[in-house]
Amino acid sequence: MGLAVPFTLLVIMPVDKRLLSPDLDKGSEEARQLLERWNRLHAVRSVLSTLALVIFLLNF
Repeated sequence: MGLAVPFTLLVIMPVDKRLLSPDLDKGSEEARQLLERWNRLHAVRSVLSTLALVIFLLNF
């Protein structure tokens, strides 16, 4: 259950910071790649959260 928060802080947050950086050209190839990476990372976080919920419910 505790994997989603560290994953967010250590893996997703650097991508978020780069995407929100004012010096990033929003129409660039780098921005597109960062968005694609963020999308994949968010999917991993969603799977971790769903798995944690299922484990919790099975042990309830």
